[in-house]
Amino acid sequence: MYFERKYPFGKVTVYDEEVDESTVRTLAVDGARESACYVDEGRHFDLRFAYTLEFARILESSASDRHVLLIGGAGFSVPKYFISRFRTGSMDVIELHREMYDLAMNYFFLDELYLRYHPDRTGRLKVFFDDGNRYIEALRDRLLKTKDDSLRYDIILDDAFSGRIPDNGMLSEHTISCIHDILSPAGCYMINIIAPPAGYGSMRIALAQSILRNHFRHVRVSQVDPLRSPTERQNCIIHASDIL
Repeated sequence: MYFERKYPFGKVTVYDEEVDESTVRTLAVDGARESACYVDEGRHFDLRFAYTLEFARILESSASDRHVLLIGGAGFSVPKYFISRFRTGSMDVIELHREMYDLAMNYFFLDELYLRYHPDRTGRLKVFFDDGNRYIEALRDRLLKTKDDSLRYDIILDDAFSGRIPDNGMLSEHTISCIHDILSPAGCYMINIIAPPAGYGSMRIALAQSILRNHFRHVRVSQVDPLRSPTERQNCIIHASDIL
């Protein structure tokens, strides 16, 4: 084990394990895995979790100059992938706990990303230590006042968790309305939800779909692992946009 400490938001552990002949470093909060990366040289910026690969697919298929918002930084695996993979585009990260950023710098090679790509100097990566709901509402209010469309995001990725507990406030009618307002007309919102897509326990996904359909024309759910039974608790991605 590399690191263990109790914070107000939970007990954080950082540990290495051997997986498929690779060394994987994991960040866990109260025993729930929040982020992971490869320790092997040359793989520090590769994505480890399957659901983050779903995020990567939308990043791959979108315009090169996209403006992306990530809600929930944790080990900063998605920002590392985005900055190292693409030469253009920018990403803003909302992370409630500054301690997560420090852990990413010290244990998850975020410092290496800054040394190699200088995203702070180029403005391609900005980190805000704030509550996601508060940030989104404030940006929506600013947009209404300034009418400055350059403030809008092309993609919003929502991965806001604290240990095993999702940020349910992000799925309120008010917050989703604000998210829709700060997206570009062709923009999309993607949220990672851990729940069974069908059967007992699927109400969270059904409720999320219902709220999103009040604000977006197109909403769809996909299992990250299509081979798993839909009644199993698992990572699912909900994709919402006004265009197909």
